[in-house]
Amino acid sequence: MPGILDLIKNNIGQSAVEQVSKQVGGNQAATQQAIAVAIPMLLSALQKNSRSQSGAESLARALERDHQGGILDNLGAVLGQSSTQSMGEKILGHVLGGRQNNVSSQLGKATGLGSQDVTKILANLAPVVLGAVGKAKQQNNLGVSGLQDLLKQERKAIKKEQPNLSFLEKALDSDGDGDVDLADVLKKGGGILGGFFGK
Repeated sequence: MPGILDLIKNNIGQSAVEQVSKQVGGNQAATQQAIAVAIPMLLSALQKNSRSQSGAESLARALERDHQGGILDNLGAVLGQSSTQSMGEKILGHVLGGRQNNVSSQLGKATGLGSQDVTKILANLAPVVLGAVGKAKQQNNLGVSGLQDLLKQERKAIKKEQPNLSFLEKALDSDGDGDVDLADVLKKGGGILGGFFGK
């Protein structure tokens, strides 16, 4: 079964990073770091939200309606567009809910970007992540329970590749009262960053 993270890795490249970085002052290094941490964080959030039957059914409907993977074919052209960001902001509202500000703040501290810039990056990435999930669902002809299993397997695969995933999940779970050392994830490199950009 094709991995969701693999679908994203195979389609996201330097041109996509450049498009997103233009929205946040052109800081490509920080944008690259934010992308490498944000994608598995968003996948983890999706998996958490789809644990319940109603959450999984809602996600499946959204994928079938709006996210079947076409976005992956032309990321360089769609990333950075206002329509992509607008769609992403709506997705973030559903996926992160009240945790969104805290996630942006934590990731901003780790990368040196402002939380508003991080929110822009997350909004650009959210349709990409859902597109990859939708494509994997379609390719494997998965129903609701199959989608739950796919996301569960993906989380295990990410955790194996990046043992520091627990830091990302703490950012998702935190009530904002304390800092999560996401910088530690970035300092240790390898894992997520290496997987995306060969560093």
